[in-house]
Amino acid sequence: MIQLQSVGKRFGERVLLDDVSWQVGGRDRVGLCGPNGAGKTTLLRILAGFDEPDSGAVNRPNALTIGYLPQ
Repeated sequence: MIQLQSVGKRFGERVLLDDVSWQVGGRDRVGLCGPNGAGKTTLLRILAGFDEPDSGAVNRPNALTIGYLPQ
């Protein structure tokens, strides 16, 4: 299970993610869609551990393996 708790991310003055809380269970399948610039890639990079949120916390099990294919 991956859990986001009150995650925030900004780039300069632009707030991309604000107080995002989300949980994905071990057998869940998730689709993420939205307009360009909405923060989809940033959210995935935070979930995968490539980027750190400016605020909040990401909880992942130590044995978790995440596959990520960049754009």
